[in-house]
Amino acid sequence: MKAILLTIISILVFSINGICQSSTSNIKGLTFSKAFFISLTAENLRDYVAIDTTITIEKGKVWNVTGCKAFMVNKDYNPYENEISVWINDQIIYYYKSKFDMPIWLPAGKYRIKLMSVLRNKNLRFICYLSGVEYDIDN
Repeated sequence: MKAILLTIISILVFSINGICQSSTSNIKGLTFSKAFFISLTAENLRDYVAIDTTITIEKGKVWNVTGCKAFMVNKDYNPYENEISVWINDQIIYYYKSKFDMPIWLPAGKYRIKLMSVLRNKNLRFICYLSGVEYDIDN
């Protein structure tokens, strides 16, 4: 009886796994291009902004940003998560006290990424990580 039950459970697990993989790997109209991981760092804070940079997503691509983390470290690399936020254009996507909905879909274009903080300690290093998946748009 145990062997039959284990066989049935194994068949269910493998069939569900196959269905999930096929439905996520072949999104209609999108083809997987690459996974990305962006690391941004800064040593200085000016007018509450530590990082202010622009990223460009190429024409024919779309990004699915699945993760964002930002923090500060002191000279001994002890982390602080105090009063730090990450913005894409004028939309906040990360704040140390709040959870924001992920993923975020970004179509082709230019995006301004800012890491901001109200903490004014000159001995801090500011770090931001963005991760996700890039897809080619099928025509």
